[in-house]
Amino acid sequence: MPENGHQQEQLLVLNHEIRQTEHELRYAQNRRRWSNLSMAFGPALLAVLYALYWLPWLSIFAKKVILIPAAMIALLFGVAAFWLKRYPGGHLLDEAISQDQRHSESDLELKLARLRDERKLLVANLEGDLKVRRVAYKEDAYSDIDQLRGESRRYRLVNNMFQGFLIIGSLAATGIAGISDKMTWDRWTILGLTFLVGTASGFMGYYKYKERSFYLQQTADAIEAEWEAVEVGVGRYKRIPSETEQLAEFVEEVHRLKSEQKKRQQNLEQPPESRHQGD
Repeated sequence: MPENGHQQEQLLVLNHEIRQTEHELRYAQNRRRWSNLSMAFGPALLAVLYALYWLPWLSIFAKKVILIPAAMIALLFGVAAFWLKRYPGGHLLDEAISQDQRHSESDLELKLARLRDERKLLVANLEGDLKVRRVAYKEDAYSDIDQLRGESRRYRLVNNMFQGFLIIGSLAATGIAGISDKMTWDRWTILGLTFLVGTASGFMGYYKYKERSFYLQQTADAIEAEWEAVEVGVGRYKRIPSETEQLAEFVEEVHRLKSEQKKRQQNLEQPPESRHQGD
């Protein structure tokens, strides 16, 4: 029995290390994404500013008011892209003396895989009650809710950015075409805006950011509803007298919700023609 208690304590410590490594990996991935976004939005903003500079109906004062702050923002995008690309990875290590002392994404992924393998071996050798594992699964479900909602917010943000660009770009191209006096810069500006609008529309249609965000949020809400229901014993759980049976029902339902989410995610990652064939 003391050996079993020691193994359970090791399992708790290992779960804590896994959560810390997952958090560090997400931080490193977010830094990489922000570096890519900064590299994309910096030049795009400069292109928009160049087009605005040649608009004849904008006064010199209005151009200064718009262009100077926007140019500083574009410069900040460039600085951020350089910094994040120069120093990728997670948080600074303890007692770090330079920005280079960070764990890279590949190192964190390898560490996370090793910790998960250690956890599998420990759980396989653990002589504990199945209820202990189910309780641990139940407690981990709430962290899954936060993770799903975080991914949903990220996809929703990307979708809203592309959608806003579609609206502004379409209106700008239409407006410029309406006041065009057949100057060369008008045609090039309209062509550039049309190209960017088409590119944004293509990304939205192919990657399905809105659908991804919706399904992730839906799964998170469903898991949260199950978690709250089993906590207070309402819904399907009020008809189950045994706490052990309630826990088993909860684990089964959450596992089903996660499996359905993975299937939807895999379906969205298929090319459009493959999705239609599957239907």
